Amino acid sequence: MAKESDQEKVLREDLNVGQLGLISIQRKIASDYSSWKISFERAGMLSEIECNGAQKYGVPHGIDNDSYLALQDLYLEQGCPEDGLISFTMYRLLQMCGLEDSGANRKMMRQSLERLSATQYWISGAWRSHEDDDWVTVGFRLIEKLVFTRARKDVDGAKLIAVTLPRELTRNIRNGYFKPVSTTLLRQLGQPARAAYRVLDALRHDPVRHEARTASLQISLMDLAQRCGIASDKPDKIRRTLEPIHEDLLGTGYLKDVSITGRGKQQVVHYTFGRLTPEPDAELVALLVGMRVPVATAKKVALDFPELVRDGVAQAQAILARGYQPKNDVGFVLDVVRRYGDGKYAWPEGLRPALTQADVSAVPKPAPPPAAPEEDVAPRSAEELARTLGFLLRHPRLPREALAQLPLQVLADAHAQVLSQPGQNHHALIEQLQRLIPA
Repeated sequence: MAKESDQEKVLREDLNVGQLGLISIQRKIASDYSSWKISFERAGMLSEIECNGAQKYGVPHGIDNDSYLALQDLYLEQGCPEDGLISFTMYRLLQMCGLEDSGANRKMMRQSLERLSATQYWISGAWRSHEDDDWVTVGFRLIEKLVFTRARKDVDGAKLIAVTLPRELTRNIRNGYFKPVSTTLLRQLGQPARAAYRVLDALRHDPVRHEARTASLQISLMDLAQRCGIASDKPDKIRRTLEPIHEDLLGTGYLKDVSITGRGKQQVVHYTFGRLTPEPDAELVALLVGMRVPVATAKKVALDFPELVRDGVAQAQAILARGYQPKNDVGFVLDVVRRYGDGKYAWPEGLRPALTQADVSAVPKPAPPPAAPEEDVAPRSAEELARTLGFLLRHPRLPREALAQLPLQVLADAHAQVLSQPGQNHHALIEQLQRLIPA
């Protein structure tokens, strides 16, 4: 099971993975089930997906849902490296999947990683590229490269695992194209209900305006079977597979109501949803982005450690202002925030060793030497300011590329105005910035 400190965390996963049903929710599959091909519409786009796994492992299914969610969260946790390379121990991966550290679980998890690495996908016109704002055709493996530090015969003893995630996935995550996943629900559910929850929750999101989520959903029974990876075209069997899943999701309160209308392959499933997943405080996200933390990681940290972000950012600023030069600036900032108050990092001499919620209106700045300029929590370059403003304003006509064309002082003033007026719609400011952007 997850540690106590991890219990209320919100995980993140690329929206495509859940909506396209790349990993079957079924716990077990037939020994010869090593490929599949489906066609459907996504946001009005005719789409086709082909999956070709290795005969040895079959297609991704069951536990692979948990392991791949963990890999995406590790990518965020490690600062969204552009090359997609993440490193972790088998113990850490088992911990994130809520599994005990046993020989059997280590073997199962290794097989899961190998299966994800051995499976090739071809997605025609259905993959959403958030950065390009377009639908694209792509081919990739969910794990592009997999390296264990020990020989293959040492099944239970790999000290360190290195995974390279596909560029199509990491680009989306770095640009914020993901959905939240509730660890509270994951702990309450077993498979396949746990995987089905993530598929249904993904289908609630608009694939273009991915932050928009509906309170209800209507979907063809046969289409739902494809999205869940249920290996059957018989409506009765599909319904029998879904019935215990629906009971579990109703029991947790995630679903308020489920009904099925129609006959045969024309049946439609109607869902009404319950609880909502919280969104991060935009001001906390902006503080982290101002320290060059990727937006995706900043959102996760702001949700996981809301009470530590302001104080942690202030402490990191103070330490950096005293001349400390970490090997990885982003990694240092994230570690200071996550470990704030546990004694790992000390405040520079002359500053208070602790802060309270009374300080939230103004993050303290370090007392610099007489000749040194005062450090500021806000981003200092036009690129950083444009990135932060783009996130805070979230306006389709003000992408960060356009904002980056504005003078630095204009960006700084706009940034300060937005932070000083949280929760406002900023229509006047948006119009003003649009007029200033060169044609």
